[in-house]
Amino acid sequence: MPKYFFVVRHGDRTPDHSDAIEFSDIGAVQLEAIRSTGEILRELNYPMEAGSEWRMEVADEARKPLFSLRVIAELHK
Repeated sequence: MPKYFFVVRHGDRTPDHSDAIEFSDIGAVQLEAIRSTGEILRELNYPMEAGSEWRMEVADEARKPLFSLRVIAELHK
């Protein structure tokens, strides 16, 4: 089965380098990225500042980027 890497980026925080995880197809990878993003955002213990961006990036075994999920905090007045 193909392996994929998940990298979380937020502001100037350095991402942890994770081990690759095996998935049967790209649809399963996308669902895991969505679920993981939701779990991580629920567990944040600090507010996101207006204009800040939080991103989950997914790459293949060769570390070629495949897709990313982005959350951007916006302030509306």
